[in-house]
Amino acid sequence: MRVIDRIFGFIMATVIVVGIGCLGLEYVLLKGPSPDLAQSFAYTMFETRRFRWIPNIFLTQDEVNELQALRNKQPETVFDPSLVSIKTEEVVAAASGDENALNKYGDVDEDGDGIILENITGNGYVGYMIKVLDPKRVFISRGGSAYPLAEQCIANNALGGINAGAFLDEHGGGNGDNPDGVTIIDGKIISVGHGGDCIAGLTEDGLLVVGWFTAEEALGIGIKSCVSFGPILIANGSPLDVESSGLNPRTAIGQRDDGCILMLVVDGRQVHSYGATYKDLQDIMLEYGAVNAFNLDGGSSTTMWYNGAYVNSCSSANGIARPIPDAFLFR
Repeated sequence: MRVIDRIFGFIMATVIVVGIGCLGLEYVLLKGPSPDLAQSFAYTMFETRRFRWIPNIFLTQDEVNELQALRNKQPETVFDPSLVSIKTEEVVAAASGDENALNKYGDVDEDGDGIILENITGNGYVGYMIKVLDPKRVFISRGGSAYPLAEQCIANNALGGINAGAFLDEHGGGNGDNPDGVTIIDGKIISVGHGGDCIAGLTEDGLLVVGWFTAEEALGIGIKSCVSFGPILIANGSPLDVESSGLNPRTAIGQRDDGCILMLVVDGRQVHSYGATYKDLQDIMLEYGAVNAFNLDGGSSTTMWYNGAYVNSCSSANGIARPIPDAFLFR
């Protein structure tokens, strides 16, 4: 019994020391001399399901509210559809190696399937970009309940896709059955949202629309399907203010001026990739020529699937892809 007691005492002492050390580190990060570091740490915690309470240990509620207000602030934008001219045949021809076709984006579609997967590396993160040359191949899926991305792809005969919008998680269990915000699938309103939400949607012609809309407004301008999340990263060719965010797994979608859809995921909360900020996503999308781009649900929801396998490394605690209510897929 003495041996067991000593082992138990050692374990408890280690836990206490580690706990005190973590609290000390958190205090230095939040109350230290660097406001930028404090904000980055706080936003990283806010954006997690399991640790969003941590900033409240050392920050007053007024300080938390101030940080949250900065994070959610974004100017209103009016979507301009004229900036995108869908040129599927020209884009596909250029990517296939046709010497007579000009492509300023340098697309190379080696297998000729109209889908291009590229690896991305940045300062502390690893990501993946899928280019869907024909935007009409992209659609938003929605089942009767939540399923992991792979199952959604298989059920819809899709080659691949990424996770999409927000969902209600009242008990913190990661159950994504009920989408949050304005959600429309194939012209049917699934969720009315909150009287106007930040959405990313698709029209019948493959135009990606980003902005603030009610469900009725979205249908009125020809949006066939949409999900809610945010913030908007790029609107009408201009980057928006997205400085207030931490390092986390990220998912985003964008569109170039020739119609090509850009699907982006960045791994996070792992040794090989700490995560990305909204600004990192914005910079990547700008580099790839996006004229409109939108941040989707991230964290443990961040997943990309293509050609029968997950492309990225899921950050969930058990390493298993989380059930999600909807996804941007392509056939």
